[in-house]
Amino acid sequence: MTRYRFLFAQLARHKWAYSTGILAIFATNLMTVSVPGYLKEAIDFLSNNPQGQDQTHLRHVLTMILLLALAVVGVRTLSRVMFFNPGRRVEAEVKNRLFEKLTHLEKNYHDKNEVGAIISRLQNDITGLRLLAGFGIMQFFNILSALSLTPYMMWQLSPELTLFCVLPVVLVFGLVRFGMSYMVAHMHLRQSRLQELSGFIVSSLSGVEVVKGFSLEGWTAGRFNGQNDRLIDETLKISLLRSFLMPILGNLENILKVLVLTLGGYYVIQHQFSIGELTEFIAYAALLTHPIMGLGWLTTLYQQGMVGIDSIETILKQETPRQDLKRHPQPTQLFEQGLVVDNLSFAYPGGEPLLRGISFTIKPGQTLGILGKIGSGKTTLVNCLNGHLPVGAGQIRLGSEELVNLHPADLRQVIRTVSQEVFLFSDSVKNNILFGAQGDLSDQELLAIVQKSALKDEVARFPLGLDTLVGERGIMLSGGQKQRIALARALAAKTGLLILDNVLSAVDYETERFLLSQILKRDTAQSLLIVSHRVRALESADQILVLDQGQVVQQGRHANLIEQPGIYQSTWALQQEGSLAKH
Repeated sequence: MTRYRFLFAQLARHKWAYSTGILAIFATNLMTVSVPGYLKEAIDFLSNNPQGQDQTHLRHVLTMILLLALAVVGVRTLSRVMFFNPGRRVEAEVKNRLFEKLTHLEKNYHDKNEVGAIISRLQNDITGLRLLAGFGIMQFFNILSALSLTPYMMWQLSPELTLFCVLPVVLVFGLVRFGMSYMVAHMHLRQSRLQELSGFIVSSLSGVEVVKGFSLEGWTAGRFNGQNDRLIDETLKISLLRSFLMPILGNLENILKVLVLTLGGYYVIQHQFSIGELTEFIAYAALLTHPIMGLGWLTTLYQQGMVGIDSIETILKQETPRQDLKRHPQPTQLFEQGLVVDNLSFAYPGGEPLLRGISFTIKPGQTLGILGKIGSGKTTLVNCLNGHLPVGAGQIRLGSEELVNLHPADLRQVIRTVSQEVFLFSDSVKNNILFGAQGDLSDQELLAIVQKSALKDEVARFPLGLDTLVGERGIMLSGGQKQRIALARALAAKTGLLILDNVLSAVDYETERFLLSQILKRDTAQSLLIVSHRVRALESADQILVLDQGQVVQQGRHANLIEQPGIYQSTWALQQEGSLAKH
């Protein structure tokens, strides 16, 4: 039932357009079934009246046929406009809802679902909904009106002959209904195969350099062919069924014509029918076959649309409970008392704890450093602080407000993160930086940010300067350039806490020192949290936490920690030796 509620909710937004379309459809069919009656009059007039008799009545009949034909063209065109346009609008509206929903879903949803599968739902599945909401709804009311008016007119001429015509129609409909139950199962499978293939294409093209670097072209092509073959198998099964059903529907008109000519001809011989009445009944029989053929297409569109709605609802039904939270009236004031982490622990459902009993405080104007080995829980801690991972009540607070009670938009305004996994849009350098800005920046402000991010020299060498396109995911840039553009994006807007998660790993020593000197000025952020593998990036921090296996094993200032035996001291000593060896 949820599928029907979803569909009716979309259609209700355009009720006036659909209502006009329904009236136009009924008017079209009413005028269409009127034409055979005039055709009967014309034929009977010619059959029963000698030549040379007054042709006024015949001219009147022919004029009515012409006028009805012209009216049918106009009204039918109107009906299509009233159905097809709302169908397109429904498609656009659902796409907007899906995209908005996807931007609000938590990180774990995007981790579990491939980009290709999501793109397939945004494109292929919505196409099924659009066809159902446009052509499908039009066909439904067209068939409903045609199958209401045409059999009635046939019954008025001959109830017996009408019953003979109904029998093959019922038989064909039964075959179609049986075939559709088989088809829907394979349409679901085809949709799944299409999503799998889309996901593999996106991941393969995103990592095409890795594929080439390890000479995996053959393996990639083989896996693509395998998935494509499975998609073709399901498509061919659907096509085989259609190739069986559609000819039956297509030949229904010929079956009815033979039946009507045989029995109707007998009625003419027995003087139960006139030639005009037989012609009229044949015309009605032909009109009857078109909605029956349309019924086959409607059934296909219905199944395709329902499959699409099921797939769409898997996204729309995802829970986003934090989006329902009340917005804070002054989000910029949330960090006035700083951030407090109190006995924070975190574990994925059914997994071992990744963080255990972590506590610390960051006050406005302070810099906190975090050091730890790979897998020690640094990134997990960052994702808890910025709201990407759920935390328990009372574990993280911004002043008097608990993090779990804050709307995500307010939290993002107070805490900004520059991740080690840099993402750049396929746009210009300038637009990638301005993406993080609050309001418009002047050219002077933009150049100041470029300077602080150590991008000035690179931008000067770019062919179009700040207007240079960075390519898909920044493929035209080096790792260090991408990190600095991501940093510039973060510096383009003021925030309470700026989290830097290993963002300087791809830059050289001199550039790192320059960037740290600019970041530590805190021109845009009240406080800093710097996560790094490099000890020198943390030397100026007011407090440093050392993580190991999800716990804080050391904490203090740089000068104190290098005197204490432990991870920090050994890491510092090892990096000092490496630095001396380079020089």
